[in-house]
Amino acid sequence: MKRMLSGIAKCAVCWAAELAVCFGLLCAAAAIPASALTANLLTSSDRLAIHAPHEKTVKSLYYSTCDNFADAVLLGIAANMSQGDVLRTALNTRYYDDGYGPAVGIRASVNGAAANVDYTRYWHGTLVFVRPLLAVTDLRGIRILGAAAISLLFLADCVWLMRGKHRAACVILIASAVLIHLPFALTTVEYMSVFVILLAVLPFYVRFAADPGKLVLLSAGVGTLTAFFDFLTAETLTLLVPLLMAFFVRAEQGELPDEKQSLRLTIGCGAAWGCAYLASFAAKWALASLALGTDVSGAAMDAAGVRFTGDADGITSVPVMLVTALGANLSRLVPTAERCSVIGILVWLLLFGAVCVFLWRYNPRQHNLPKCTILIAVLPLLRFAVLMNHSLLHSFFTYRALMATIMAVLGLMWYRVGTKFRKV
Repeated sequence: MKRMLSGIAKCAVCWAAELAVCFGLLCAAAAIPASALTANLLTSSDRLAIHAPHEKTVKSLYYSTCDNFADAVLLGIAANMSQGDVLRTALNTRYYDDGYGPAVGIRASVNGAAANVDYTRYWHGTLVFVRPLLAVTDLRGIRILGAAAISLLFLADCVWLMRGKHRAACVILIASAVLIHLPFALTTVEYMSVFVILLAVLPFYVRFAADPGKLVLLSAGVGTLTAFFDFLTAETLTLLVPLLMAFFVRAEQGELPDEKQSLRLTIGCGAAWGCAYLASFAAKWALASLALGTDVSGAAMDAAGVRFTGDADGITSVPVMLVTALGANLSRLVPTAERCSVIGILVWLLLFGAVCVFLWRYNPRQHNLPKCTILIAVLPLLRFAVLMNHSLLHSFFTYRALMATIMAVLGLMWYRVGTKFRKV
């Protein structure tokens, strides 16, 4: 009990300190004069205005969607941050839309239009980087820089894993990224944060794979960063992918897993990540309410309620919405223009299953992954089920959470479960 309380206290301190630093950086970004951003905001507005809000970049393929709408909202909030005192505008994240869309609204904001759409339920932490970058480049330049950063992080992680002789883990990471079409996530600034976080923390999960206490504390920090930078895209990736990598590394070292200890570790990391994530949202709502003199938590909770079971494209039946949400996200793995492609899903599963059978039969090693790996594989599907409205409407980016599921299944095929280890 004493150890547990000590761990909780450390996680709480980590959460508070990290969120304070993040908020300080957001305030610093908000303090940049509007005049420094005007030219690139106007250029970005003009570029966004000629594109569809959700534009498919490769013919009509759903998974190639570039979310110009999300980035337009982000820049709209960036444009409005210069209006008023720093603390207030860093918390009162709003943008302008007069009915012509947030892309056009950016220009109106630059010309002095007051924000009229509330978006205070998120931290919008990407503005820590976006506002300074707007002083030197437009949205296209920011997207290129973000894509380059993720590419370099991915390459660095792969090189690091290979040099550490974690070859199978590296190959599984690459294959999983390919199967969720990672390059298409690099077309939208708002999609990038989860991949920056998971790639940045992955080496630390590998480094401390044998230290449960440090992994739990690390997970609290990761949950805080995820809530601050992400806006509900594929948020579970920041925990599940690095945690899986830690289990892979332990399996490669020939350690027979302690099932109870592994399950406790998974639950502990999940609890630390989840509590820090939710606490960060609660802190945003509380601070925004204090700064604005009005309660924003009610509107935030109403929006959250819609994400669970609100109507989606005329679907009011919860069971139908659940099945459709799962089908839509699985369909994004295949090259299709249909929201739900039953044939596409079946073909993909058949091919993926054939690869799994090959790995199982080909691999002469007998490692041992803990059975809680199966739980990790299922968690993204549970996420789709819980936030079914959101997962259905936004399947073109939420489906990337399946990267963890794919990694877990491939790991189960390569490292095995329930077998005795034999070093080769």
